[in-house]
Amino acid sequence: MKTNGLCLAALATLALAGCGSKQDVSEKNFAAAIGQYLDQKGELCLGLNKWPVELTTMDLQMAKTITTGTAGQMAALEAVGLAAGADAEVDQIGFMSNQPTGQKLKVKRYTLTAEGKKFYREKEAEQIGLNGSKKIMQGDLCYGKKALANIVKWEGPMKLGDYQEANVKYLYKIDDLADWAKKPEFLAGFPYVGPIIEGANSKEQSHGVKLTSEGWEAKGLN
Repeated sequence: MKTNGLCLAALATLALAGCGSKQDVSEKNFAAAIGQYLDQKGELCLGLNKWPVELTTMDLQMAKTITTGTAGQMAALEAVGLAAGADAEVDQIGFMSNQPTGQKLKVKRYTLTAEGKKFYREKEAEQIGLNGSKKIMQGDLCYGKKALANIVKWEGPMKLGDYQEANVKYLYKIDDLADWAKKPEFLAGFPYVGPIIEGANSKEQSHGVKLTSEGWEAKGLN
């Protein structure tokens, strides 16, 4: 019985050793760290946090020459059915006083359509002001989410005393990519989205990871 007990203990030790540690320098651990980071930070959004969007006559005129400005972006979203524009009037605000002047200003007001609201995401963000910072809910239009495709290689880790850090290179994929994000009429207003989509599974990315008491963790997590 004693011999059997020793054998079982030895087998258990070997099994644990085979599983490895979360603190090991390994593809598995780095993949877990980068995967966790992309799960929290990988959402692909357009940076349009405030709705409705109101455009003046001057804004609309500028869209003829600057297609990637706000007016051009609204036209692109309207073209793919995510936003709708309508004429409206708002109070004119004085430049110096920041108060209503008593006159009305004609604008084109864009609101999200029912289809657009399907891609609107709200999340907690930090707002910094004169009285410090506070948590607010901030929304955005999103067209997909980056996820880890595979680890390519890593550099390091670099050691500074007990602190260890490595630079991990990886490829990403895009989960839940919206069909409208690939349309030419949308990309005319958001040309930077095209290279992000085309870079899936081919464009190498890099991100730093650090060793903690819980194992390897991507830098920049909350």
